[in-house]
Amino acid sequence: MKTVQVEGKTIGYEESIWTGKKTLTVNGAVCRKVSKTQFAYWDGEKEHYIIVNGNLYKGITLKMEEGEFVVEKKTAWYEYILSFFAALLIIVWGNSPALCEIFLMVGGAIGGAIGAVFGVLNLGWVKKTEKVWLKILISLGTTVLAVLVCHFIGVAIVDFLVSLT
Repeated sequence: MKTVQVEGKTIGYEESIWTGKKTLTVNGAVCRKVSKTQFAYWDGEKEHYIIVNGNLYKGITLKMEEGEFVVEKKTAWYEYILSFFAALLIIVWGNSPALCEIFLMVGGAIGGAIGAVFGVLNLGWVKKTEKVWLKILISLGTTVLAVLVCHFIGVAIVDFLVSLT
């Protein structure tokens, strides 16, 4: 959960990476959802409204009576490249017979789906760190892991097909 301090209040924001469901809290109390982007909370005297703009990738801002506050900064262009490099590598390598003779891996829809899942996971991990060198290291590790998963699936498919003959 991301938090922002606003004039003595702790505003908490949480968004599911898979469903996009947003939850907002003020000082630990869950806010009532008024609409897709608007939440309300009661401070004991009156009801206050908070408007949530954006998402985890576009950046998140909260508009309140006290002003506008950034909860999550926008995803940088290089974070997208680092995150989806694995998917691109797997799709290209897995669909090239010459490259698969060097290092076998599944490509196509299976490889693309595996690369996409690892890409989304990587993007979540990359956004949690500030240091660029650590973002690169996380992305390289995720790419290696995705390639190894595709390699073992490719080997399993080839072994299965060979056993049929």
